[in-house]
Amino acid sequence: MKIMMQKKDQQNTKKDSAAAICPECGKETDKTVKNVCPECFGKKLKLFELPEVLHARVCPQCGAHYHKSKWEDLGTPDEVAALTAEKNLFIPDEIENVTVGMHPHARSPYIYDVLVDIEGDVDGVTYYQNGKVEVRIKREACEMCSRRAGGYFEGIIQLRANNRIPSKEEVTDCLNLVEESMMTQLKKGDKLAFVTDTITFKDGADVYIGSAKAGRHVCKHIIEMRGGTVAESFTLAGMKDGKEVYRTTFAMKLPEFKKGDVVYFEEKVIEIKNCGKRVTGINLMNSSNFFIDSEHFKNTKLLGNTADAKETVLVSVEKNGIQILDPETFETITIQKPMGFNALPGIEIKVFKTAYGIFAL
Repeated sequence: MKIMMQKKDQQNTKKDSAAAICPECGKETDKTVKNVCPECFGKKLKLFELPEVLHARVCPQCGAHYHKSKWEDLGTPDEVAALTAEKNLFIPDEIENVTVGMHPHARSPYIYDVLVDIEGDVDGVTYYQNGKVEVRIKREACEMCSRRAGGYFEGIIQLRANNRIPSKEEVTDCLNLVEESMMTQLKKGDKLAFVTDTITFKDGADVYIGSAKAGRHVCKHIIEMRGGTVAESFTLAGMKDGKEVYRTTFAMKLPEFKKGDVVYFEEKVIEIKNCGKRVTGINLMNSSNFFIDSEHFKNTKLLGNTADAKETVLVSVEKNGIQILDPETFETITIQKPMGFNALPGIEIKVFKTAYGIFAL
């Protein structure tokens, strides 16, 4: 690890018109440094000062380092040891054109030897010195990890569904989206972007989160991926430094309909494919694609889900229709032939029976 430290080059090289006598060793010299020969000056020169032992505080959970009165992510333990030595390094002002080398070596997970080499100029003469400092790593939980371990939270995401109970698969998927969004916010620097606790039950889940800001990003991410709405409310949690502290509740509601639902909307029977900001699906009456902004998808009647479809025998295939056995009465009836239908007579196919007709899936 090389650290360049350049000072203003003030060349004060002293050259005598004739050879001078060093007052300390008595040798003749063409150049003097502070009125003595370079060798004698070098014997008493200290290019740098550094304590024999230094201490660094590192969080064992997240690896943050306590630096300049706050916890920061400063890299690996090697880099932390080198930085600790650097910030305690003193170099006299008379040293110019300084180059500093830091070489950390782990003696154990908690003790590092940092070899230091310094090169610099005094009155135009270059000197080199090296040394060593012991850096002891103290494992100490940072403020954010202490909060996390203590169950700290600024918000609650109440995950529900509109006018229905969400499936276990939906809840699991949304909880994965929570973790995904939290990881993104953590990488962006929000140290409170963590999940303190998750409670699941029949109607959904409650997710306790460390950061209200991250909670807003989580809800936005869920809405983008699965649709829905969110409403915020605030509760006074106490006082800190003379200021009121509030917790935020995010009432997150998934859309009323989910993938596979069959609904009746504006005289159409629609099989839902996706229900996010836009609702997409298939009009089972004519096999055409269906899409609409979710805010306009209202006055809709749920007919069931394709998981409830029944199997029946395909009797024959005509140009625009197919003949099947009614799955309840077993009568032979003709229904709309789906686009791209290529099944052969005699096999079983899935159909969905509604008050508006029977549709092949």
